[in-house]
Amino acid sequence: MKILLNMAEMNIFYQGTGLVATQRYIAKNRDLVRRIVKSYVDAIHIVRINPETTKRAFVKYRKSKDETQLEEAYQTLREIVKIKPYPNLEGFKTIFKDVSDRIAGAKTANAREFVDTSFLEELDKSGYIDGLYR
Repeated sequence: MKILLNMAEMNIFYQGTGLVATQRYIAKNRDLVRRIVKSYVDAIHIVRINPETTKRAFVKYRKSKDETQLEEAYQTLREIVKIKPYPNLEGFKTIFKDVSDRIAGAKTANAREFVDTSFLEELDKSGYIDGLYR
């Protein structure tokens, strides 16, 4: 894998991963959303503790069997996806800036209006996430 630039090393924040749902959907399906967020946290745990399973998924979905590429992709994923995947609000600002010439509302958008971390906070405060790594 050839890296053209590493935005993290350049202190350019970008919110590139996450779960997306409307506020209406969340309000109507709180239990389902709670279970989805928990599953997401569980999947991150599997990625971090089981590189072979992760690499098998890469083989299946990225259609590559090159061991060097698989290892590089795995290490990049471990670097990008955090154990506690709270959104990076600075990353939203980068996105808003990128689209502000096409979407007028992006110029005054507030990242906090686009995130609901309550489900992740529940898991975090309960000790569930930390418990996965003990």
